[in-house]
Amino acid sequence: MLRPLLLAIILLLPFPVLAQVMLLVPGYQTQQQTHPFRDSGATIPLAASGWTDGGQMLPSLRGVEFDRSPEATRRLFYTLVMPTERPVSMQAEWLNLYLDAVARRHPEEPVILVAHSIGGVVARYSLVTRKRPEVMALITIASPHVDSSMIQLGDFFWQSPLGTYTPLLNQSDLRRLLELYSGISPNQPGNVLRWLSHQTHPNIRYVSIVRLADAIVEPVLQDMNRVADLRGRAEMLLSPGGHALEAVDGTLLAALFSHQQFPSP
Repeated sequence: MLRPLLLAIILLLPFPVLAQVMLLVPGYQTQQQTHPFRDSGATIPLAASGWTDGGQMLPSLRGVEFDRSPEATRRLFYTLVMPTERPVSMQAEWLNLYLDAVARRHPEEPVILVAHSIGGVVARYSLVTRKRPEVMALITIASPHVDSSMIQLGDFFWQSPLGTYTPLLNQSDLRRLLELYSGISPNQPGNVLRWLSHQTHPNIRYVSIVRLADAIVEPVLQDMNRVADLRGRAEMLLSPGGHALEAVDGTLLAALFSHQQFPSP
């Protein structure tokens, strides 16, 4: 009789707000952008739902710097300044430096990686090449995870609308972006996506936010369940938008990690 009573009391108690740190990893970023997650307004609903804006994490000659002092909070997000014109492997090295800095600043606190576009490939590269026990979840938005029928990126820039990216790209930006993507294009020697598909991924929570109207990465290629090692392990959420980040993404992220829900693999 006592055991059922104790169980009932536990179930009626409010869930604690568990410590979580969310890192927002951008895709390709032009020099005119402050940060894609901030420019899109995605950080606004996150802050409104109880997440504290921890500011930006920045690369420097001394390593990683934070542009704000740490706050005493249980739910915090940072935007990361990444070398988005560099190859995936180099970006993954920077992501590892950021994760090391977060582990020092927030010891024992679980980390959620949220990555847009090519940033999702960078995050997966980081997770399969180095043990990251602090990472509990990877959320990707409009990221190319397989290459079987990927749109030829050398052509689509001239043929497809790029939403908010079109007025920001000039000839120099376009050339550097195509060089970045060359490592994940079909039939490319040393193809990063093909290599990633043969790697063992850690046992964490995976969520693919798939853009149904994406003119850059075909929706079917954005589902992490298409990766052999992640088949049946990833959640998939359909989004009606195009490739670019939107303010509603912040609302979706807040819902995925509500106060009552602790993500698990």
